[in-house]
Amino acid sequence: MKKIVLILLLLIVTFPSFAQAERETAAESDYSFTFTDDLGRSFTFSSPIGKIAPSGNMAQMVLYPVAKDMMVGLANPIGERAYIYKDEKIDSLPIFGAFYGRRSNLNKEEVILQDPDVVIDMGEIKGDVENTKDDLDNLTESLGIPVVFIECYLENTAEAYRKLGALLGNAEECEKRAVYAEDAINFAKEKKQLIEDPVRVYYSSSADGLSAIESGSFHAEVIELVGGENVVEKSFSEGNGIASLEEIILWDPDVILLSEKEAYDYILKNKTWSTLRAVQNKNVYLLPSSPYPFIDNPPSVNRIIGIYYLGSLLYPDLYSEIDLRAKIKEFYSLFYLYDIRDSEIDSLLNI
Repeated sequence: MKKIVLILLLLIVTFPSFAQAERETAAESDYSFTFTDDLGRSFTFSSPIGKIAPSGNMAQMVLYPVAKDMMVGLANPIGERAYIYKDEKIDSLPIFGAFYGRRSNLNKEEVILQDPDVVIDMGEIKGDVENTKDDLDNLTESLGIPVVFIECYLENTAEAYRKLGALLGNAEECEKRAVYAEDAINFAKEKKQLIEDPVRVYYSSSADGLSAIESGSFHAEVIELVGGENVVEKSFSEGNGIASLEEIILWDPDVILLSEKEAYDYILKNKTWSTLRAVQNKNVYLLPSSPYPFIDNPPSVNRIIGIYYLGSLLYPDLYSEIDLRAKIKEFYSLFYLYDIRDSEIDSLLNI
């Protein structure tokens, strides 16, 4: 009799779980989600996305704050300067390499081995749309994994995050980042309309200060968004992108921005550079660069805080209502998942 009772009890306990499992299986089989990427390519997923791979460093940075736990690999290793990203999970992820760029070195075998549900490519459309479609279609075919493209440049960062939210099913988390980016961009556009005398800016990303970032470049978007006048004309890159000191003296910018400390130290001590108005007026600035420079390199979400930083630097009166330290804290929490300390902000801002 006791055995019969025990069997009945077991059936009562286990039957609901069997029924639940059947319901879950049926629900999964009914799942269907179609996503159309920014190249007009449609992909249908038969189950929610749980594992993702970035196609390059820009995608990696955009994905990190909203999909860190979904990532099954990295495009590039996390460098020492980006110490705030370091944790056990990130350190243990395999390196896939990048599909695009000067150092394109995608390890397809490793991507296939990690079996992500989708590979996400983000950034500018590379040249011709049809060629980009062909490139990503070929990659999709060779991997056997959908490769989705989401266009992402500075001014559509919010839109890119909202598309990610739809794709990954985490719209709430993506919306927080979208709102921060949207607010920063809209604020800069509003203030730019009030500028009567634009500040003339020279920006170099090299250790000698001679690699000139031209206007219209992906790398100069922040300068132009906040209303700075880039002294390096768009046609300058028809050469090798390297300026001579004589050319810089002729441009005579109001402000010099540098991403390398070596260039900063050299320019402040060099007699020839001292003839420039920016040097004489102490308007030479080393950009904050931990974990990444506030303006570019890479030209990804790190540029969003650059809007508030550079706007406050070039037009302090127009940006007087902005609490830059508070914006930095909020940005680091949202986009780097890191609670930055006041002493670290002092170091960033060279205070």
